[in-house]
Amino acid sequence: MAPTAYTPQEVAAMSGAPLSAVQKAITSGRIPARTDRTHRRRLDDAALLAFALIQALPQEVHVSPADAYRLLNQSELSPMDMTGDLIIGDLVRIDAGKALGPARQRMRLYERARDLIVSDPDIMGGIPVIRGTRITAQAILGRINAGDSICSILEEYPYLDQEIVEAAALYAKANPPRGRPAGELWRPAS
Repeated sequence: MAPTAYTPQEVAAMSGAPLSAVQKAITSGRIPARTDRTHRRRLDDAALLAFALIQALPQEVHVSPADAYRLLNQSELSPMDMTGDLIIGDLVRIDAGKALGPARQRMRLYERARDLIVSDPDIMGGIPVIRGTRITAQAILGRINAGDSICSILEEYPYLDQEIVEAAALYAKANPPRGRPAGELWRPAS
């Protein structure tokens, strides 16, 4: 997989870390971020996996984002290719494959979602939808958050598969709608 730049929101969605923790690490300079041409902050694969590593560790083990990032970058391998042990000092060994496996799966799923989800002004006013349908990614996430199972969504939309539903939900979580909700903001005084 080619190195990709992720927004803080995408990093939070894929790593499971709170968005505030990601923003704080960037602002304090503990995790390096670069800005793109639109002046948005972007993080690399190693930063995303550093937050995923922190989330995978037991609560009793405290590793800062900067230390996790440094630990992932000290190897000759890319953080995406690491499968052996990560070693902290002489006593602590972390199975990188087990700790980072779920985050790597979400990263692959998100790359697939970037291909599956389209945003076209001519389709549903530009709201992100699953390619070839009028099913919005937010609708899929909303149903899952409301308690619907993936199986029930697949029964209603038999032309979708489980990977597409999971990818749409991850995409919607990583790209929440911006701004105020559409519709009437104020009720008329009675």
